[in-house]
Amino acid sequence: MNDNERDGIDELVHMVMVEQYEAAQQGKLSHWTIFHRPADWPDGYIARRFEVGGGTGVPVATSANLAGGDGALAMLRHVFEAAGLVCMTRSDEDHPSVVETWM
Repeated sequence: MNDNERDGIDELVHMVMVEQYEAAQQGKLSHWTIFHRPADWPDGYIARRFEVGGGTGVPVATSANLAGGDGALAMLRHVFEAAGLVCMTRSDEDHPSVVETWM
């Protein structure tokens, strides 16, 4: 990995950490779900951030996401792990495009 790639990864890690912090400051639980080729992103992997709060218990999609081609899964996992998040494996009830969730 060259310095430019490392800087880009560091920026993504920082962005994830800020998103998590800001959600927590609002009393919301933030999590990122990684999808592989969902209907609206057929080009590879996309991680979307959701928030739970406000007493409903229902996750609400935010505008934050990270995306890449079919080789992006390792990069997404690296970013979330470096940001201090923990991986939750998918359940049988999840949509088939769900890979995993990071909290």
